[in-house]
Amino acid sequence: MSVNLQINPRKKNKQEDILNKEARHLLEAFNKKKPLTDKEKKEKEKIQHEKDMQKRRRAKRFYFYFPKKYRETIETEAKYAGFNEPPCLFIYYMTQVFLFAAVVNLIYLIVVLQSPLWLAIIPPILILSVCFSAPYIIYTMLAESRRKQMEVMLPDILMLASANIKSGLTIDRALLFAARPEFGALGSEFKKVAFEIYGGNDTEESFTKLTTRIKSQILERTISLLIEGLRSGGAVAKLLEETATDIKNTEMLQREIRSSVMMYTIFIFMAAVLGAPVLFAISNFLITSSSSMWSDSIPSGDMSAMPNTGFLSISAPQMNLESFGYFSIAAIVLTTLFSGILIALIQSGKAKNGIKYTPIFMTIALALFFVVKHVLLTVFGGMLGMS
Repeated sequence: MSVNLQINPRKKNKQEDILNKEARHLLEAFNKKKPLTDKEKKEKEKIQHEKDMQKRRRAKRFYFYFPKKYRETIETEAKYAGFNEPPCLFIYYMTQVFLFAAVVNLIYLIVVLQSPLWLAIIPPILILSVCFSAPYIIYTMLAESRRKQMEVMLPDILMLASANIKSGLTIDRALLFAARPEFGALGSEFKKVAFEIYGGNDTEESFTKLTTRIKSQILERTISLLIEGLRSGGAVAKLLEETATDIKNTEMLQREIRSSVMMYTIFIFMAAVLGAPVLFAISNFLITSSSSMWSDSIPSGDMSAMPNTGFLSISAPQMNLESFGYFSIAAIVLTTLFSGILIALIQSGKAKNGIKYTPIFMTIALALFFVVKHVLLTVFGGMLGMS
């Protein structure tokens, strides 16, 4: 007599769920970290502080290998951008990133693309040269952005200071009450000047220090006028009010000038960034197609089969397609570089402001060149029997 014992599958699933839940709770309880004591927290903070100090010491040693003039220029631009500490860590990490990119690029060109050594060295050299100039470019752009923000707020803070002086306050208290939080970095800088004057420092020296922290011609002229007014004992309140009005009028004139020269900017952009890449792509396609047709008509390369009339001799064009492709890329890069500089000169009168336009122009132009070239080869290459 045989007895068959069968377990209910629902009951079995319930038991498995219970076991899984208990195991999960045990794992969670095991993985829970115990709260650190105050002693352990201090030790952890001390270890982290030592690691940070080691990084800073390595960055400083690496930073001092750069030329002194280069370091002074970078530090000046960093101060104008609002950074008080030397940019050691920033340059240290940026150099590591660019060096890694240069090595990867060199390996890719030699191993994957199998480019010749003289050609494979050029992109890494360009990457390292960009690494050398990138900190200056970044800090200059940040300083320029900071300058624009401050110049927009400068008339308002001068009007408030003028109103405070008219109400009977001294110059330091007038600046202190005018430096409101909504003025941002400019308010903080004027507050520093007010505290320096209130602490007994020389008034002219305190205002002169302000121009070393902010790179702005408008602010320098304003401070110069204010110092002259304080020396001569003139009406400082009226001077500040008229200066604020002049700054606003100048800003309005600059906006009108920028809007009037916008057509020139659009024309340069269309010609350099859109027109030149398309024309170079068409030229590359025509040269490729003509070379393909000559090679198809003379497969053996024997030119004796071609007709010769005595006065006219027909021969295949002697053109290196690879060299013309490199020439096209170099021409596009140079064209976009000078177009960015020219647009910056038209808009702001400063050539270095073209730094923010040039990388975008180069990217768009090169992408358009390769896309148009690929489209032409794909659409018309099959009709002409090009592989």
